[in-house]
Amino acid sequence: MTPVVLFLLRIFVKIGIELSSIVLGGMMLIVFGCIINAVVRQMWPSAGILIVMEACLVMICAAAGVLEFFLEEATTSLGRIIRS
Repeated sequence: MTPVVLFLLRIFVKIGIELSSIVLGGMMLIVFGCIINAVVRQMWPSAGILIVMEACLVMICAAAGVLEFFLEEATTSLGRIIRS
């Protein structure tokens, strides 16, 4: 039962990462463009807020990758335990 749950969880996370990377990638480009615009217009508080937003988006993408890695490792380890 547990390997099936981990397998399904891995599938859902992988699909979520692929779909969200498309959305988050576009959003990151838009926010980066807004950062450049805010810097050129010297709107420093807005630029700071946008930089924090960009950092959060990068952390979300990184956390999704780390989650996928740990799920894959857990599935591999569990498969080895069950086979032995």
